[in-house]
Amino acid sequence: MRVDEKKYAMFEYEDGHGCCGIPSDNPFRRGDVVIKHVDYTGEECNEIGVVLQVHDSDELRTDMFGNESICRLRIATNNEIQSHRNELLN
Repeated sequence: MRVDEKKYAMFEYEDGHGCCGIPSDNPFRRGDVVIKHVDYTGEECNEIGVVLQVHDSDELRTDMFGNESICRLRIATNNEIQSHRNELLN
């Protein structure tokens, strides 16, 4: 799912390097709703965030948990969004 990331940003962010400022090898784009399924210790955490900025091929910024490595993230399912951050579905 993708939303208008500007609704969740404090100010306008600039993406990292690459064509049009977006790193082409990062699978995520601004507005993607992602889930951080594990924390730094490997424990399940299920935090839902909106991608605000794509730094480079390995890192991005979200509205809820700041900068994060893409290895801990994946696109959230509608069920996960409904369970953990329902307001994004409105």
